[in-house]
Amino acid sequence: MQILRPTRSRFGFRAVELDHVLPEVVEVAEYWRGSNFRVDVDAHQYWTMLCLAEGTLRIGSSALPEIFFKRGSIGWVPPGLRHWRQYGPEASHHVMWVGLHLKPIEFRHPEWNLSESLDRPRSIHGASHLEQYFIKVIREATTADKYQVFGLRLALDTLVLEILRRVTVAKQTLLLARPPVHPAVSKALELLETRFREHWTLSKLAREVGLSKSRLAELFNGEAGYSIHKFLTKVRVRHGEMLVTHSDLPIGHIASECGFGSIQHFSRVFREVNGQAPIRFRRPVKS
Repeated sequence: MQILRPTRSRFGFRAVELDHVLPEVVEVAEYWRGSNFRVDVDAHQYWTMLCLAEGTLRIGSSALPEIFFKRGSIGWVPPGLRHWRQYGPEASHHVMWVGLHLKPIEFRHPEWNLSESLDRPRSIHGASHLEQYFIKVIREATTADKYQVFGLRLALDTLVLEILRRVTVAKQTLLLARPPVHPAVSKALELLETRFREHWTLSKLAREVGLSKSRLAELFNGEAGYSIHKFLTKVRVRHGEMLVTHSDLPIGHIASECGFGSIQHFSRVFREVNGQAPIRFRRPVKS
């Protein structure tokens, strides 16, 4: 594996030569782009799965109509298609992608019919709950230990399965293996897991799910096992751990990216959870 630094991005990285670890994975990447950035992409010999966590993006080619991404969109580009990517006028764009070969996954799971389901470029809006699966693949791909092959294969299969579910199952909103809960609690969990960067109060969340503050707090504690505040903190810190470990973003930028109001607040909560400050938690990333 080799870690490359983007020359025209604010922050981020691209991990290549991952097929030495697992043949079906070619590369993973996470970038933060500026406004109106455009790039022409040569035809890859593998599928590219994309997740846009922030900003807007258009992808097009001379052969097919363009597809549009907004915050919370996921999508893919099949192999062999030369295309362009144009980021929107927003000040910041946060994109993750995974380059992979589908054949080994199809061999493991022939009943999924992947090539047929993903045969053309497409974007799907309202899929921000899938961001966590992209994060998991990136984390496994860039964490070298004796379980890396197994962890990466499992994370990759889960990502592809969840994308397939989103494609084939209308209005798929529940996360993998989540037990049945009250619909309002289910919606609250999804909001906190996918829009954790926002400033959430009990009043705001209660309005979103259509319950009173007291009723939502009672149901959430009983069914989720945490208070709303504690659950949101866990989601934010989990995302912060990934960014601290696998990016070169400044700690202050990570604090903001995770929804904390200040670097001091982020550092204090991070230390409470992990026993050390974010800067000590960060491991060097080889160039």
